[in-house]
Amino acid sequence: MLSGLAWIAVPALVALLGLGLLAAALFHFGRGRAARGTVHTVAGAPLAVAGLAIALLSLNAQTFARLTHEGPVADVWVVALDPAKNLYRVRVTRLDGPKLSQDCILQGDEWDFSARVQKWKPWAAVLGLDATYVLDQISNRYFTAARGNGKPIGACDLKGPPPQVNRWLPKGWLDWLIAHAYTEDRRFGSAVFMPMADGAAYRVLITQSGLNAEPVNAIARRANAARP
Repeated sequence: MLSGLAWIAVPALVALLGLGLLAAALFHFGRGRAARGTVHTVAGAPLAVAGLAIALLSLNAQTFARLTHEGPVADVWVVALDPAKNLYRVRVTRLDGPKLSQDCILQGDEWDFSARVQKWKPWAAVLGLDATYVLDQISNRYFTAARGNGKPIGACDLKGPPPQVNRWLPKGWLDWLIAHAYTEDRRFGSAVFMPMADGAAYRVLITQSGLNAEPVNAIARRANAARP
């Protein structure tokens, strides 16, 4: 079973082989050996195109965190700024890579944490391509729709910088490659929410089924137990 790096390295080597054959084809054409040039072109072009496409798809897939089992994604810590107005500062510290923290000011009863999940075809999963995800945003919620009507909605982006591979290709090429590789099963959004209370601390987890969250201190447990 190939590792994540091998899924990039092996197709890249195939692409290099194809480019080498194309270079040889140009050499033969330049020397007037049309037959040899044609053979090298016919052999090299498919290898170069297929190898490059698979390498780019694999590189793009590596920008998503792998989902092999349930694991922590982020810690969420809540501090009240104005309890009368239900105004809170929510700090999110990522746990699935460098421990980067960011603060988001939210007004409401609950925080809502979302991500985008991508699952692959069973045959691709057998080859080692596990489900992947990227974090999306954290926003506010209210206990009921009636309570939230007319109230402000706030959100903070949790996405990191775009993958480097996205800078190398025209917009839409990767989507086209993914759509025609027949490896993707489905994409779906997943979200989890918990009540905001001064001093409450939570941990966000992700599994093959999506996001989950749990209180990690007494304040959060009491707030979760008391919510409508």
